[in-house]
Amino acid sequence: MKKTRGRPPSGGREEILKATLDVLRERGIARLTTREVAERAGVSEGSIFYHFVDRPGLLKAVFENSLDGMKNLTSAAYASNDIRTTLNTFAKVIADFLDSGLDVLIAAQADAELRGVVVDFLVGNDYGPHRGIAGIGHYLAEQQAAGVIRSDIDPKIISYLIVSDAFQRAAQPKLFGQRKGVPGQDAFFTALMTLIAPVD
Repeated sequence: MKKTRGRPPSGGREEILKATLDVLRERGIARLTTREVAERAGVSEGSIFYHFVDRPGLLKAVFENSLDGMKNLTSAAYASNDIRTTLNTFAKVIADFLDSGLDVLIAAQADAELRGVVVDFLVGNDYGPHRGIAGIGHYLAEQQAAGVIRSDIDPKIISYLIVSDAFQRAAQPKLFGQRKGVPGQDAFFTALMTLIAPVD
């Protein structure tokens, strides 16, 4: 039976999004029901359909919500007086996005309808790893011009390493249940800072 939209039942949109992500992580997309989401969020099931129309709309909204930190991934937003602190902040923003975004991306691969919705949204908004690489790359290019880092490195390559490291840290536990072989983040950034330090 098709759900109809009417007056919004009481219930918070943010609570619904959080409950959906929790259920998705614990039970997977095949076992995610709007009834369970409503129970966890403490709202009526009708509130979910009012806010999100249907199940794919709900899952799309969860993914969109996780992109907030990526929208302003620019040097102006995160630059500090210390390059390592700034790069760590960039990495944290990307990791936070991936922590929730990957759950929906992985789930979308098992659902043809959701996969299409997510792909259309990503393409339509120009979202993807290239955004993080471009944001960090711009910051590194500025530091390079100021003589803070080596002049003979490609900022985009260093940016790619940082984004790839964040992806590995986020994806490996979700796909394999452990982080074996992944170096500590401090060790990674220590090596990276040595790599980009100006040559005397």
